[in-house]
Amino acid sequence: MSEYWEWIEHKGKRILLVKFAGLKDEKTYVQAIAHVEQEIVRQPKGQFVPLIIDVTNTRVTKVVTDRGKQLMQTAKANGIPDSPTALVGLSATQKTIVMAIQVIRGDIHAVGSLEEAKEWVVSRLK
Repeated sequence: MSEYWEWIEHKGKRILLVKFAGLKDEKTYVQAIAHVEQEIVRQPKGQFVPLIIDVTNTRVTKVVTDRGKQLMQTAKANGIPDSPTALVGLSATQKTIVMAIQVIRGDIHAVGSLEEAKEWVVSRLK
């Protein structure tokens, strides 16, 4: 477990809960993404890594966004397939961005609460 992630279980399914809430400092946010990336690439090749990412009250910059994209590329390069990802705590602007991403990746979804996130992720794993 890390300050920025923990594995949780919901309805018998293992989900990586990513805890970015409150991150406003760009350097810290990028370091947090690196911690999450290390855990994701530790998983067996071909295994889904369902995610719930809490971004409540964060400050997302281009550098942070680019590092997030790099994480996804690194996961794919390590044999981790795109996995269901629920985002909690998005601002209105962030929701608009997620809606645009959903055109390319339908397995990303904005939700209103942690409980809703758990239910949505589990519904995608059946």
